[in-house]
Amino acid sequence: MIPAGQANAKMVKTYFTGTETWVRDISPGVETFPDKSLYHMRDNVAIFEEQTSDPRVSGECQSVINWNFKLVDPPVFVTGRMWGTFTITNANGYWKGTWTGVRDQNGFSYFKYEGQGYGGYKGMKLHARLERLSPDPTVPETINGYILEADT
Repeated sequence: MIPAGQANAKMVKTYFTGTETWVRDISPGVETFPDKSLYHMRDNVAIFEEQTSDPRVSGECQSVINWNFKLVDPPVFVTGRMWGTFTITNANGYWKGTWTGVRDQNGFSYFKYEGQGYGGYKGMKLHARLERLSPDPTVPETINGYILEADT
């Protein structure tokens, strides 16, 4: 059953751009090397800084990071799939969700974030794509995304 007034609610899509910069690891996670060509990580926790054109998506991002990488030749070193969870926090609320990603044969990384808003962002949805077009993991990712919210 849909609550009265929500069935016909118009959704507003607000676009934003920005960067995500690694700040520090707060938990190293568990690394394993199942064979000489594979590198797995589970439950690494890192802090990133989100700086975007929409202050609702700017702030500290805590991410849990997992990956299944294949070891390859330098300068790329690793390729493969990544996934985890994120929480972006600022003074007015926070976003919580999941992310998936891939590091390709060039060492470039592409991510997809999907989350829900809490606090001042309750009822809103977050969708973002991030990319790093460098094999250097210290280069910030660019962010392109949008917030969905009901038009009141």
